[in-house]
Amino acid sequence: MRLRLGLLFCMLVLIGTSVRAADGELVWREVDPDNLVFMELREGRVAIELNPRFAPRTVRQFRELVQKRFYAGLPFYRVIDGFVAQGGDGSDLGEYSDIPLIAAEFEIEFDPELPFAPAQEKDLFADVTGFIDGFAVARDRDASSVWLTHCPGVVAMARNEGPDTSRTDFYIVIGQAPRYLDRNMNVFGRVIDGMDVVQRIRRGPADENGIISDDAASSRIVRMTLAADQPEDERLKALVIETGHKAFRQMLDQRRDRRANFFHRKPPEVLDVCQVPMAGRVTR
Repeated sequence: MRLRLGLLFCMLVLIGTSVRAADGELVWREVDPDNLVFMELREGRVAIELNPRFAPRTVRQFRELVQKRFYAGLPFYRVIDGFVAQGGDGSDLGEYSDIPLIAAEFEIEFDPELPFAPAQEKDLFADVTGFIDGFAVARDRDASSVWLTHCPGVVAMARNEGPDTSRTDFYIVIGQAPRYLDRNMNVFGRVIDGMDVVQRIRRGPADENGIISDDAASSRIVRMTLAADQPEDERLKALVIETGHKAFRQMLDQRRDRRANFFHRKPPEVLDVCQVPMAGRVTR
């Protein structure tokens, strides 16, 4: 029992399950229903928040595809354990052959007026990391640019070799953060609820690069629905942490400076932006 309690305490310290900060409770915001997609799988329901600030063209096309029911019935056809789950195969578009390619949306210009909450100076991939609108981001000071990072749960468009070749295929990061893909892919959303469902998506064989050749054996999208298209009296809502609030910044400071008695050797004062718990909750 003591070992279990110690392990539980360790987990609470490391993942920060409390919603309280030094000066009070974290503030939650409701996700705009135009930026909220519910993806139903046989394994369960997943809630995805879209980010038109960073990827307006990608979000617009993804919304349209959802509303046209393009993704209904399609499988996750490439699923690599510890990496990504990829679906939305656009190799045979049929009646959707007029769907355009999407130009690269890898980064945007950093605006000092953005509600940026800093997490860490100088990590392995960027000058600064932090959060904007609940999304993990990274900054390049010299180029004055900012981009969405490939943290677990991130949703991005797949593409061919050319930078402007995204169309319908998307992927969800299901393993450790492959941040070497940052500024190379159109990241446009994040899973805010149902990551446990995503983790149950069937994996493909490692020696086949995760490709599942038998559609019947793959996890399949039953439907996708934009929250704004649900009847108002039946509409589900999603709440996420407001990262622009001072309470969230205080929570980041606490996680960076771990002083709990549990630690016999105090960890260095660093904070991996992808290890900050940012799950939301779905309600009516």
